[in-house]
Amino acid sequence: MIQGHGDDAYLFNRPIVADFSSNVWYGGTQEKLVQHIAGKVSGVGHYPDAGAVKLQHQIEQRKELTPGMVMMTNGGTEAIYLVAQAFSGATTTVVVPSFAEYADACKLHKHELSYFFWEKLAPDTRFITDLVFICNPNNPTAQVMSEEGMLQLIQFNSRTIFIIDEAYIQFTRNAITLLPRLHQLSNVLVIRSLTKTCCIPGLRLGYLAGQKSLLDKVRAFRMPWSVNSLALEAGYYIMDHPEEFELPLDSLLADTYKLWEGVRKMPEFKVFPTNTHYFLFETLTGTAAALKLWLVNNYGILIRDASNFYGLEQGHCRVACRNQEDNQLLITALHQWTLS
Repeated sequence: MIQGHGDDAYLFNRPIVADFSSNVWYGGTQEKLVQHIAGKVSGVGHYPDAGAVKLQHQIEQRKELTPGMVMMTNGGTEAIYLVAQAFSGATTTVVVPSFAEYADACKLHKHELSYFFWEKLAPDTRFITDLVFICNPNNPTAQVMSEEGMLQLIQFNSRTIFIIDEAYIQFTRNAITLLPRLHQLSNVLVIRSLTKTCCIPGLRLGYLAGQKSLLDKVRAFRMPWSVNSLALEAGYYIMDHPEEFELPLDSLLADTYKLWEGVRKMPEFKVFPTNTHYFLFETLTGTAAALKLWLVNNYGILIRDASNFYGLEQGHCRVACRNQEDNQLLITALHQWTLS
């Protein structure tokens, strides 16, 4: 695991007043969900469902998938490591820059690893490796591949297994989930997270979906009880009350554009296009590490130093949209950085 993921406020001695470093929905955990979990704390005195089968079935029914097409995991990251373990020694391509855990998991399990840059990705790209990891929407670049383009790419490479990480699919209108298509896609595994939109990253809850024959190859390596009882209870509540976790996507993306435009107007920063609620920018004066520390010390603002993503440079930063007041505070702080 690389050092320097987002949401690392624990590294600093001063309070963080605005955390732009995490791509989790800024609205916070729903109070009703918190109350539900609190009411289930006594359940930790018993072992949870060893295979998280009840929640698996709930998700399969809601997503109209047949039994056995979902495997619950301890966050999306467990799914990544289980795939890497199940296909130990495979030849694997990671489309970059992207989440470092794809490559780290593959290195751990002795994959022959290669990289392919997002900017060159097209529906007719030819891959010669056993596996390909793609994050869609991509983290940290906020790029997307359309459903049509992704389906063409998968069909064009029918002998390659695609692992499509859809952790941020609910934060965009420009990419569509492949879950409804899985019945026809024998070479695809989809990673989904329940922590991003529901704001429960500390509980670690996600799942891997695919055709049963393919998914069972991964399921064979999953340890029992990997999803704890409180995470399961959160999952049950989320499945029973989906309307409570719908994002205000129109206003979120509108606010993101205003923040993006505010940073873009400052010539000291190079801002990259976005299709979702986070985006990359590059400071042209100093480094991302220096800017991150300056923002923490002077404003209590936390951003993501993105320079440790494969293929990015020392000035690259990532921020996720927050409320308008916080967004304005960031714009003000960045302006002051340009004057310092």
